[in-house]
This record gives sequence, C-alpha cells and structure tokens, in this order.
Amino acid sequence: MSNFIIRKISRGSFVIPLVLFLLPAALPAQFLFQDATGSAGINTQYSGIYDGGPGVVVFDLDGDGWDDIFTPGGEDSNRLYLNMRDGTFRDITPSNMKSTTQDSVGGFRVYTRGGIAFDYDNDGFTDIYATCEGRDILWHNNGNGTFTDVTRYPARLNIPYSDNNSMSATFGDFDGDGYNDFYVARWVAESCFTVNDSTHEQDGYCHKGFPNYFYVNNHDGSFTDKAKSYGIDGDTGTTNIAIFFDYDRDGDLDLLIGNDFGVQEMPNRVWKNMLMETGKATFEEVTDQTGLGCHMFNMSIAPCDYNRDGNFDFFESTFGPDSLMRNNGDGTFTSVQKTVLPKGDGYERGDTLMKVSWSAISGDFDNDGWDDEFIVNGYENVFPKWQTDTWTLRDTSMFYRNINGVFTDYTDMAMNGKYIDIKARGGAYLDYNHDGKLDLCIGAIPIRVDPSSNFRLIENITPAHSEAPAHWLEMRFTAKRTAKEAIGTIVDVWTGGIVHSRQVSTGGGFGSQNSLMQHVGLGQYSYADSIIVYWPCDQNRHRQIDRYYSMNGDPNSRLRADTILQFVEQMTKGVAEETPQDNQIKVYPSPARDVLNVTDLRSSITKHFEIYDLLGRKQMDFSGSENTYAISVNELKPGCYMLRITTNGVTETRQFIKD
Repeated sequence: MSNFIIRKISRGSFVIPLVLFLLPAALPAQFLFQDATGSAGINTQYSGIYDGGPGVVVFDLDGDGWDDIFTPGGEDSNRLYLNMRDGTFRDITPSNMKSTTQDSVGGFRVYTRGGIAFDYDNDGFTDIYATCEGRDILWHNNGNGTFTDVTRYPARLNIPYSDNNSMSATFGDFDGDGYNDFYVARWVAESCFTVNDSTHEQDGYCHKGFPNYFYVNNHDGSFTDKAKSYGIDGDTGTTNIAIFFDYDRDGDLDLLIGNDFGVQEMPNRVWKNMLMETGKATFEEVTDQTGLGCHMFNMSIAPCDYNRDGNFDFFESTFGPDSLMRNNGDGTFTSVQKTVLPKGDGYERGDTLMKVSWSAISGDFDNDGWDDEFIVNGYENVFPKWQTDTWTLRDTSMFYRNINGVFTDYTDMAMNGKYIDIKARGGAYLDYNHDGKLDLCIGAIPIRVDPSSNFRLIENITPAHSEAPAHWLEMRFTAKRTAKEAIGTIVDVWTGGIVHSRQVSTGGGFGSQNSLMQHVGLGQYSYADSIIVYWPCDQNRHRQIDRYYSMNGDPNSRLRADTILQFVEQMTKGVAEETPQDNQIKVYPSPARDVLNVTDLRSSITKHFEIYDLLGRKQMDFSGSENTYAISVNELKPGCYMLRITTNGVTETRQFIKD
C-alpha cells in the first residue's frame, strides 16, 4: 500500500474576514493580499537592543497538519499561537516561556530574537530553540502544554550567559543517523573603526563576528558543539543566516552561510557535505567552485527554482540590489540579477532611495506554476542612492511576480497602495487556512506611529479565475530512515511535461522558519502526472526514492490537484516502482568505485541498460544478452545513480552509489 494519504480540504466553521484592500473587478493573474492580523487573533509586541529581529517560526506544534506560530518578543513576551483551524489562532503560551529577560541562573538579561522548531530527542513532540541577544534557549516540549528550559542541562549547550548575539538557526539530520542536529548563525562580537595611516582620519569600519555553533546530537538529549572540529565556526564572518540545503541534489545536507558586512569582511560561504562521496559526514568548502561567495550585506537566502529546470536557485536579500543566483546544473551558479530581476531592484519608489531587504520568501503565490518572491523590507531611514545622509522615509515590502522566468514588480497591484509600511525583519510562509494559497507571517520592530502588533499575518486572497484556473498541491513528508522532519527531502511534481521542484528546509528568512509543508502551483492542470520523492540518505548512504503516478491521466486519481498529500517514506530495499522488483537481478557493490556488477540468474535474454543521475540525465546506454555484466563506472562522478534494465519491454530499476 502506498505510504501517503490525501487530506480533503474542510473549511468547517471558517469565516472569511472582510476584504480590507479593494480592487477593481478581478482579472487573470491579479494578486491580492490583506492584513488578517486582528481577525486571526495575533497581537504580539517586540523590542530588543538591536534592530536584528524579530524572526517568525512556523511549525505544526500538535501534529494536526495545521501550522502554528511562535513569535519571539525580545524584551516583551514571547507568544505561542495554536491554529484553531477556523481562520483564528489561540494564545497558548506557557507562563515560563513568556518572559525570558531574566536568566534564572546567571542573572543576565535575555532577548529572544528568532528560532527554529524541531523534535531534538525523538519523543514525538516538537521543541523550540530561540536565538537571542544574550543566552540562547532550548525549550523541551513536555507533551502536556508545558515547556522546560533544558539549555544547560541536560542539553549541555555551550552558550555564554552574557556574550552572545545569535541571529538565525537551521536544523537537519546532517549525518543520517536519525537525529536532528542544528547550526546557529551568530553576528557581530565587536565593531571598530579603521584609520588612514596618512591622514589619521577614520576611513571605514571593521567587524569581528562571533564563532558559529554546530550542535551534533548525542542521542541522549544532549549535544556537542563540533563547529570547530568541522572547520565551520570562527572564520565565517558576521553571519546573519544559515541554511541546511541539498544544493546539488545528491542526498545529503550541505550548509550555506550568509554573512553581513560581506562587502568589507567575509563573503557568503558554502560547505558541501561529503557523506555520499566518502561515506562519512564531513564538510568541504566549495565557495569558490560554486560561485556563491557573494560579497554583500546578506540578510536571507531563499531557495527556489525560478526557471523550472529542476535545479535549485537562490534569491539573496541585502542592502540595495538583491541577488538571484542561477544554478547551472553542474555545481556552479551565475548571478542573473541584471537580466531577471526588475529594473530598479534595490531602490525604493523611483530608483533614488536605496532599500534594505531582510527576508526573501520564495513561493508560487498565484499558483500559475512559477515561483514568485515576497521581499520583506524595512528600514525607517531609506538611504539616498549617492549620498551619505539619510531621509526619514520608511521602506516598504515588495512583491515580485515571476512571468515565464523573469520577475516583474507587482507590489502596487498586490497591495492596492496599502503598503506593508513597517520596519519588517523576519518572515515565513504558511497556508494557515488551508485554502491552497500561500500566506505570510512577518515580524517587525516597533515604530512610533504604529503601536499595534509588531507581527503581521498577511492573507493571500488572490481570486480564482475560470478563464485562467490556478490549481495547486500541498505536501507534507515524514522520513523513516533519517529524522522525521525529512529536511533535505526533494520532491519533483511533473505535470504537462513541466517539473516543479521543492525541497523540505527551514527556509532562509531572517531569524525565521518557513512551514515544512511544500506547496506547488499547477496552473491549468487539475492533476499531477507523477510525483517523485527523493528522501535524504541515511548514514549507510541508502537513499529511498518513491514514485507515484496518475492512472492513465485520470483526473480523479490519487494525484488530483487542490488536495493536501501526506507522504511517509517507504522502507523498501530499492526504489519504489509501479512494477515489482525481480530478486533474480543482483547489482553490486554499492558503493561501486570502478566496476558495477550486474547478475541476472534468468536465461540469457537481450537486455537494455541505462544509467541516469538523480536529475534524470542519461549517463550511459548499452545493450547485451549475457547473464553477468561488469560495467565500468570510472567516468561517473561520485554520487547516487539509477540503473534501468529493460527486458522484453519490462523495465526494472536499481539504485547504486558511485564512490
């Protein structure tokens, strides 16, 4: 039986709130967002020492398939909001989580800023890690509505009481042992001025960053910081954002680092996980080889596949013009900012005032099949393009619509002039009301003229059009061989000859975590032709690939659109296929270094062999009628491959690893 289920949409007693932003009669491809903060019951204040925060943490706290929200309060109260499944949220914050400004042991003030949510001890309950100004906090979910601070004991996290400046965090099972590990991005430790030796006048700034943390799970409720031993700690710059992400689709989690002040100091960094290549989870820096070492004031990294080629690209937000790095499909990336992003990107209201982008959020917001970008901006003083003084003008968030692989500024249409005019910082996507459209939750710093909630729930109410239907699929994943959150799982949804690629990740918003739900817009198509799920590899380098097909294009099949699917990793020895595996065919060894042996115990029959990489690119093709073959795989790059064997019109598939 296939290990996924379909959840039918049930709006129940959901009441659609009044539309606040009115537009003319609906037209195809028209967007519409409205502020649903008040009607949804979100009301949270935030204040901190620095402008670095707040982030937003979206996660499914109670496992009911509906996303809940954690909002860090800084000096104010943290809030934990439970989704009531009727368009509203209920504040269920435990008393000991509300106020964190007074540390119970050291007496130092703690200001929560952002965080992540994951089950670190595999007890079935989602825990919360808060990044902070001051001591970070790991809250253990006790399963009864209460949380316990376990930062010092038993988790044994090596965090100073008073000397800490964490911005963001990311988690995943980097070594495939079934337990989540996590990485913490830490910002500026100290700043200084540089002085001209000749004039003895100040001519610039310098910044020293805190070492980043990499906490490896010990399987007993504790962690060990191994950032230094893996070489991914102190020489990273002043880090704003970190994200575990399988950028090369080889089955293991790589690490991407986004640094602030990269123009002056350390650029962005990329570390490739070598688990699939060597059998051991270690990191090798590939920054220069990939071309992702951008020098920028990097605030966030948003994975996407903007051109629908099956390769993951990265939208990177910054001070001024943003960056869009196109994946070339060969392990390298190229900046396409000048040709793909809107003219004037990086400037506010007319190419004169420089904006500050904090969180970039990628997603198909109109369900037309192309990934769009919502860019969370916010700086009260927007800087003139060629001047050093500032103007008192607030920076507004932007919406870029993707039209056939090129982005167009659709902010005015999406907001109808009702701009999100706040000092926004963090941001994450979710579908809080299960209507198949991506909504947003945004965190902001308080400003004098806006005493309302510093967090905004932005509902996507883009109208459907009979002349331009916008179908969709939403998917959740549960891994079995690796940690259950399935971070790094890649799903390819095929429809009409088009592939829509997604990857389960925490997302790259500033101090934030996206929903782990993966959303795909299908446009005019009312069903998917196929869904291929590439699960992360385990510590033995086994990578499960599950395939699901529509039955002869039947729109009533299990892959029909406008539904929510839940996938559970199958525990087969090979690849899940429509045709059963024939145990008479043996493929060994795996990993194979030089030669892959294929033995067929049946009588000699002409067979056709094809080897594909995981992007579906053919690497080898030949035929033969022997019982035993020794296939040279010397020319293949290390990684995971598929061997397809066709006999009398029947195709069978085997997975193998090339060392």
